[in-house]
Amino acid sequence: MEGQVIALEKIKFAVLIPSYKPDARLPELVRQLLSSGRLTVIVVDDGSGEDYRAIFEELQQLPDCQVLRHAVNMGKGRALKTGFNFFCLNSQDAPGLVTADADGQHTPTDILKLCDCLAKYPRQLTLGARSFDGKVPWRSRLGNVLTRFVFHFLVGHKLSDTQTGLRAIPAGYLPVLLTMDGNGYEFEMNMLLCAKQHGVPLSQEPVGTIYLQGNRSSHFNPVFDSLKIYFVLARFTLSSLFAALLDLAVFSLGYKFVTTNILANMVAGRAVSGTFNFGMNKGLVFHDKNRIIPEISKYLLLTLALMSLSYVAIQALVARFAVNPMAAKVVVETILFFGSFAIQRDFIFTKTPRGEGE
Repeated sequence: MEGQVIALEKIKFAVLIPSYKPDARLPELVRQLLSSGRLTVIVVDDGSGEDYRAIFEELQQLPDCQVLRHAVNMGKGRALKTGFNFFCLNSQDAPGLVTADADGQHTPTDILKLCDCLAKYPRQLTLGARSFDGKVPWRSRLGNVLTRFVFHFLVGHKLSDTQTGLRAIPAGYLPVLLTMDGNGYEFEMNMLLCAKQHGVPLSQEPVGTIYLQGNRSSHFNPVFDSLKIYFVLARFTLSSLFAALLDLAVFSLGYKFVTTNILANMVAGRAVSGTFNFGMNKGLVFHDKNRIIPEISKYLLLTLALMSLSYVAIQALVARFAVNPMAAKVVVETILFFGSFAIQRDFIFTKTPRGEGE
């Protein structure tokens, strides 16, 4: 809460900049940040190679600038984790850190603005949200539009910029991030997807939109890296699809070879598919580590409620409109899929967001 606002003059903020093959803009950015007197800077050289050694040696000579190195390129996600680990070991009293990109897209003013957000809301993950006005490269505009649409569906939180690298991350969330999947750009999407499950509120702060020379300095591959991001977003859909196919298979086989009783076949199908779906959603989709008994109880209640609705709807379609039972099941289950996802997302595999004063 605002009662827990930390006085700015008492904080020396940390800014983490993962970097791969930077140019002269990186030392200039670091100097401007350090000139504020409010910051320490952590730069991670993600295996840039000998041609870039001079830039990192220059940075290492600056006061309050720590340079960490990877022997080979390991990906942005891994570079962020290296910085997080260093921060956790050396900055126990700080409220968190701010991440920024090395390619000139984030101004010192906007980075300091995110530091202020961290001081005001030290338990909140704040994103520096670009407006995407004016001349924006097509791959950046299209990628952001697609990911924010799918993200809104999967997480239930509307964000205008899901791909921003400018983020104020609370210290309490960093140990979770160190164990999270992803070593490339998909790690930043994982960070947002898992925030809800760990009770970390999400917010946005407007920042400038800067793309220099059509964003040619970016190492983001619009095809390969986007596929990895969308795979992260597709995990629930895939899990539910497999569970639905398993449910339909058990229902169909039972209806054809055992009994034509719709309810009996629905119970059998849900018992098999529900067990599979619960395990997949808990471990793979939502990365949930909460106590299993309360979640099983809530999941069983949800399963019974949806099965009852499905049974009533299928019976109505079969009895009143002479629809084939298998076809009726496909139609009804497709409609119920969206409600099932929203309930699991918001009430089963999630924690209550922690207040700022906790």
